[in-house]
Amino acid sequence: KSAIRRRSKTPGVMITQYAAILPEDKSTPDFQCKPMPVTVKEGNLAIFKAVVTGDPKPDVSWRRAKGNLADKEKFQKKYDESTGEHILEIHKVSAEEADTYKCYAVNECGKAVCTTTLSIVDVTVTFNVKYFSKAQTAGGDNDETFWDAMMNADKRDYESICSEYGVADLNTILKKLEEKRNQKGKNKQKDVIISYDNDAKKQDIQSLGKKNYIRNEGTVQHDTGIYIGDVEEANLSFSLPLVSNVDFVIKIQEIKAEESDDALFECVLTHPLPKITWMRKGVLLEDGEKCNITVSDNRLIHRLLIKDCTKLDKGIYSAVAGIISCSAWLVVEDDNVSITMNGPIHKLVIMKCSEDNSGKYRFEADGRKTEAITKIISTGSICLDPPRFDPEDLSAFTRPLAVKVGHNATYKLQFIGHKPIKVQWYKDGDELKDDNSTMIERSASHTRLLLSRCQRRDTGEIKIKIKNDHGFTEAVSQLVVLDKPSPPLGPAEVTESSALCIEFKWRPPKDDGGSPVTNYILERQQVGRNTWKKMGEIPGVPIYRDTDVDRGRKYCYRIWAVTSEGMSEVMETDEMQAGKFAFPGPPAPPKVVSAFNDCINISWSSPSSTGGSRLLGYILEKRKQGSNLWTCVNAPDEIIKEKKYAVKDVVEGIEYEFRVCAVNLSGAGEFSNASEFVFARDPKMRPRFTNNKMKSFMVVRAGNSVRITVNFEASPWPEITWLKDNVPVMKRVTISNSDGSSQLLIPTSERLDSGIYSVLVKNIVGQETFSTEVRVTDDPKPPGPVELEESVPGTVTVIWQPSPDEKRDDRLHYTVSKLESTKHTWTTVADRLFNNRFTVCNIMQGREYHFRVYAKNDMGISAPSESPIWGMEKKKEKMVITEPSRKDCDLRCTPSFIVPLKPQTATVGYECYMSCAVKGDPAARITWYRNHVSINTDTNYYVSNTCGVCSLLILRVGPKDVGEYKVVADNSLGRAECSTVLSVRGKTETWLHFCFTKKVYTPLLACQVILISIRNVSLFWSYNLHNQIDTQAEIFPVRGCKNAPKLKTFFSYAQLSSVCPIHLELDSGKD
Repeated sequence: KSAIRRRSKTPGVMITQYAAILPEDKSTPDFQCKPMPVTVKEGNLAIFKAVVTGDPKPDVSWRRAKGNLADKEKFQKKYDESTGEHILEIHKVSAEEADTYKCYAVNECGKAVCTTTLSIVDVTVTFNVKYFSKAQTAGGDNDETFWDAMMNADKRDYESICSEYGVADLNTILKKLEEKRNQKGKNKQKDVIISYDNDAKKQDIQSLGKKNYIRNEGTVQHDTGIYIGDVEEANLSFSLPLVSNVDFVIKIQEIKAEESDDALFECVLTHPLPKITWMRKGVLLEDGEKCNITVSDNRLIHRLLIKDCTKLDKGIYSAVAGIISCSAWLVVEDDNVSITMNGPIHKLVIMKCSEDNSGKYRFEADGRKTEAITKIISTGSICLDPPRFDPEDLSAFTRPLAVKVGHNATYKLQFIGHKPIKVQWYKDGDELKDDNSTMIERSASHTRLLLSRCQRRDTGEIKIKIKNDHGFTEAVSQLVVLDKPSPPLGPAEVTESSALCIEFKWRPPKDDGGSPVTNYILERQQVGRNTWKKMGEIPGVPIYRDTDVDRGRKYCYRIWAVTSEGMSEVMETDEMQAGKFAFPGPPAPPKVVSAFNDCINISWSSPSSTGGSRLLGYILEKRKQGSNLWTCVNAPDEIIKEKKYAVKDVVEGIEYEFRVCAVNLSGAGEFSNASEFVFARDPKMRPRFTNNKMKSFMVVRAGNSVRITVNFEASPWPEITWLKDNVPVMKRVTISNSDGSSQLLIPTSERLDSGIYSVLVKNIVGQETFSTEVRVTDDPKPPGPVELEESVPGTVTVIWQPSPDEKRDDRLHYTVSKLESTKHTWTTVADRLFNNRFTVCNIMQGREYHFRVYAKNDMGISAPSESPIWGMEKKKEKMVITEPSRKDCDLRCTPSFIVPLKPQTATVGYECYMSCAVKGDPAARITWYRNHVSINTDTNYYVSNTCGVCSLLILRVGPKDVGEYKVVADNSLGRAECSTVLSVRGKTETWLHFCFTKKVYTPLLACQVILISIRNVSLFWSYNLHNQIDTQAEIFPVRGCKNAPKLKTFFSYAQLSSVCPIHLELDSGKD
């Protein structure tokens, strides 16, 4: 295995990859957001933030160049889970903390490193100047951010920075850069003092003798920038930082927009600011026609809107708030360009090429890049022949090459393409030339690179670039020079020290020599002795636990790192002392969480003193009420790891108390005080049903089993009772009770089993009940014989005998179907009929009709009952024309009912249909009345008149529909009426009030009203036969009774038998 070093996509980040090929779903660490340089005033708080990526999740550590971070009060390391930021806070900074800081991210696949700086600004500074002016921000080489990026960047990044800021003349920029660096060195030697005055309101320059001062008055975020002045004929510039605690809660994100669309950048700050700075490629953006800059009312949300995006608008946009900033790309997509990705293959397709598409295209991925030049030529031109590598040589070249230190490394590739072809070799971005250790061989079709006597520092990226007039191509390989590892890094950190062991850890070697560390070799020396004891080898994890120590003794250790290439130099640790026996203190008394018949749950808290070492666990003991003997709950060799335990070795009804002690490396400590006494018994609980999906209604086919199961909770165990219609269930019903449930089972159900089944669960705390209605039924038997009658021309009344199941199934109803001789399908003409007849209209002469009647219930439908054939073919007769006589006759007549209305009885919730037939010339006008009120316009009733057949349909019968219904037919010659009464089953009740005019001693023992028919009711009552007196009874019908409003009846003692009935005649349909 070999280590590979490469640069990250984030500038200034170096990544070391431990293995050439990584497993799937694994990746090396990288910095998604590296820590930015910080400039603060002395005594303030400095904060570095970094966001890292990698799988597995990397470990992040911080270091500094000129010291350590051992002072935990001053240097605090934190991690924000909500934002994923690793934070280093430096409190009350001073000049000593001004340093270069490094951030390391390490996992099993590799590591990533980046650096940042902390600068300290004095509170009061004076600047000896003639005049100052704030630098104007502009694009290109006039942009101060451009020069700042160039001065802090690596040489290999110069070209990309110039391309990003639109600077074309790189040579001129390099000369200016050198001049700026020289000028910067001179400026550092001058006595520069800047004065800050935060109480003033405006910048001002004052002259005091020979010195000029600049004063920044009322500094705000907008005043941050570069200021330029002359000092005794010399130009000088300085930056005015704004120290602020503001930060980004939400940073701007990358946006992809189509041409002519609008793009919106948005960020959210931690503290309100009236204005922030928006920049594009270092150029300051201002509110105008192209860009719209807005701020929310609370000054926390800042937005930048780019209108009508074009290709020129793409690039990096930045939001600057004080000393912090964030950046994101704006990608303007072209409909003519398609970018696709299929696994590792990336494609850019130009749909319709034009001269505008000619140019250089570059693809970058993971710090590597490749370029190609596209030239658009017309049809008939010569074909382009760019250089290309031999596929086999290219495959061998791209595989990492590992050589031992001191050996030679050789690369060879063949290529083809339009001549001439220029060949260039690079190492870590720098072009290679022939020298003592490098030899390059070039020919027309191949090239060879020889690196002699390779050293460990030669490890890096080897790149070859071939180019001709038609294009160029590149290939990259990795050179890994293997060597012995460097010594392990100290100092060693003691993680545990006790009388029984010393545990410490150290850091792996800075350079593993290109091979992973497989083992560490350790030796130990007791302080005061000259001999070293070999401790053996341990796996390649930098941590060791020494259990062969004497308490109070001091030891030193030697450590070597071992790889496949050899053993490193030694690292010697500082003195480490084994601890002394120190037992933990007593915990607080245990608390009882819950108690049951067979288990008591106990919990406790950690002791205030751990004895100076980590706690290994706890020992729990119990004692019965009235006993002096404590018994251990857990096994002696199995201590309790958690701070809770379920004690199951208890006897129901016995009272217990508990105590606990902590165990550390020195042993068991002092026991706690005893807990409160607790009984081993279940807590009292009112019965409660636990199944929310229990059915309250079910339909079962006769012969099948009926099964009702209920689940409940109760303590103590409840008494369970099952009832059917409020009486105990029959013996053939099986009841099964188990822990937390009860079941009712009828193996073979019958119709008599229909009813309401209730279960009552009751204990000393309370009771609960649940009911289920069970309907046992079967497919209904068909109706009896069907007869047909014709009362009105054009109609047929279908009459049938009831089904045998009608009396025992109150939900049984009928359906009537019809088949005409001119059609071949049966059609339903009536459904949900609760009587035994139905009149079918629109019967045509000359056609045959067949009728079927079905019985229906909740379970299904019966077989049909067939009717006789109705109607016959019309016989064709010889047409004889006779001339009519001239005698006029008067056919007019008064209305009369040829088929009257019939009494109706309906069930609540079902429909009711009533009809009659009337004749008259001229045609009579029909009006329907209910209780003498017209209902022709009432939407609750459907009224029709077809050829003299008058019908009324009530879709859903209710108690309010009870009453007298009347049809009135009138024309110019007269008027006719027909009426009937509608009774409703199930809801209509008749109430009678009684009183007695003579005082009696408990004369009324019982009273019962029985409804015999819609017009008759019988009243029964009984008296105390010991009262030998005459009694006068008065009956008060409320309304609807045809008797007198007050009916007085006198009875003598002889008439007062044990039961005395009286019958009344009532008006139907009235209460």
